[in-house]
Amino acid sequence: MTPEDYAAEARRLLSDMTFRSALSTVHYNALEALVTVNADDKTAVLRLQQKAAVIDEVLSELEGAIIAMSKPEVQELA
Repeated sequence: MTPEDYAAEARRLLSDMTFRSALSTVHYNALEALVTVNADDKTAVLRLQQKAAVIDEVLSELEGAIIAMSKPEVQELA
């Protein structure tokens, strides 16, 4: 897969409302669960933190792929 193909697919995924909604729901539920989880249950705390972090990383990766293939805007110097 070329970087252009990767960026195009990233753009498609990020515009897919079902995909975005699923990621958003998982992320929100993980953060909400962190509020009520027993702080002594380190495994549960880490699992919920990791779940939210993975969603953030997936979105960052897709956005980064799009940015990497964007052409820099030409700016005139005054």
